[in-house]
Amino acid sequence: MAKKRIAIIGTGVAGTSLVKFFVSDERFNENYEIDLYDGKKTMGRGYAYQHDDENLIVNLPAELMSLTSDQGDYIKWLESNKYEAESYTSRSLYGEYIHSTLMNFVHRHQNINTVESFVEDISFENDENIYTVYTDGAVSKYDAIFLTNGEMSYSDPYELKGEKNFIYNPYPIEDVLKNVKGRIGIIGSGLSAIDCFRYLLKNGHSKVTVLSRSGELPSVRGTYYDLSGEYFSIEHAMSDKNQDLIPLDRIVDLFRKELRAHGIQEELLTRKTDRPEIDLKFDLEHPDEVGKIQYLITSLEDTFKVLYKYLSRKDKTRFMEEYHELIQSNHSPMPPHGAKQILEWIDKGRLEFLDDMESVEVNDEFLVGFEDKNQKPFDVLINATGPVSDIRKDNTLLIKNLYNRMLVEPDEFGGLLIDKYHRVISPRYGTMHNFYTIGALTVGSDYLIKGVTMLSTETYHLVNHFLTRN
Repeated sequence: MAKKRIAIIGTGVAGTSLVKFFVSDERFNENYEIDLYDGKKTMGRGYAYQHDDENLIVNLPAELMSLTSDQGDYIKWLESNKYEAESYTSRSLYGEYIHSTLMNFVHRHQNINTVESFVEDISFENDENIYTVYTDGAVSKYDAIFLTNGEMSYSDPYELKGEKNFIYNPYPIEDVLKNVKGRIGIIGSGLSAIDCFRYLLKNGHSKVTVLSRSGELPSVRGTYYDLSGEYFSIEHAMSDKNQDLIPLDRIVDLFRKELRAHGIQEELLTRKTDRPEIDLKFDLEHPDEVGKIQYLITSLEDTFKVLYKYLSRKDKTRFMEEYHELIQSNHSPMPPHGAKQILEWIDKGRLEFLDDMESVEVNDEFLVGFEDKNQKPFDVLINATGPVSDIRKDNTLLIKNLYNRMLVEPDEFGGLLIDKYHRVISPRYGTMHNFYTIGALTVGSDYLIKGVTMLSTETYHLVNHFLTRN
């Protein structure tokens, strides 16, 4: 067997999980050689878990964050390295765990190598099915590519990038935000916004204003329940499959039936008022009710993932418009202690939430406009709107070059167009031989596949598909 050279581009959770499944497969041997590409600071950590302020917390309990089949692996790692096995740890600490896990694989296998460089371009030789990877000053050829480079670049909805005192990307927060002064506004109200105001308020700033269109924060994690689906299942939904499609209305009916079976009121899904002080208090005061719907949705992740692929274009669009936010807001909740801290800051007047944001004017200061035509001035605006999902709007050099070469095609629902095995579909070459991707770049095809557990499950299938055919 001729040696197969493999490039894994990006070594966060998905990239490290790929390595894990390669080395644990009995078919993996010295005939395969893997090169791992990432920057020095993000190798084995990924962008999300790089070194940063210790107050930036993972929003999942530690017992749900293991990278191996042993669900207690992360807890054991914490204890063996003399860290306190807290339920919610810092993201930097979790990054140390990923890095340690990856380096352990590298040190045990001479055919796995790290390359501390960012990939700038990839070309494809169609006649030979060979990929050429370009980094700064180096060129290497491979038989297979696994693209797991994480989130795309930040969105900029008000086109402020380049303006003085506009912080386009706040990460790493302890480096980027340590010297900001004056009247501070944060654009966005998701997990990135929480990271920003938590850091600023814990480091001496007297007041921070959160600006957004909706004002909706993530929900608060409730009581744990060990639940499973009875009605909202692939088997039940498939009974209504017609011409390889399942009607959205049928899927919604099954989900409502599942809610009733568990004694969950459907109104809990739409409980948000877009007023954080009300929403956070409700979740904290009703942990059992909130926890039940959160953990039911978590238990149904695999079902959502499969059924999403059977929706028509029209139904998928409708699902994203009408139901996605209801599911997502209960899928990635914040820790209770974080919610209590936010309420304390609100009560003390240190944290302000303003919704219905509409525009930004730039003069000597930023004037933020709202739907009621009022304006509010700021000295500094921090962008916490999160990454783009359309690859045509991404300014990452690698993605721009792949799109320009017509090696990749945007999925209209986000990320790259892929087949059911996560192989890239190119407008120039069709389904790409041995070119796989997963994670943020497959958001249009993979529903809810962002968490550690789901990414780990899916990367197993990629490795198995590759080794079966190679």
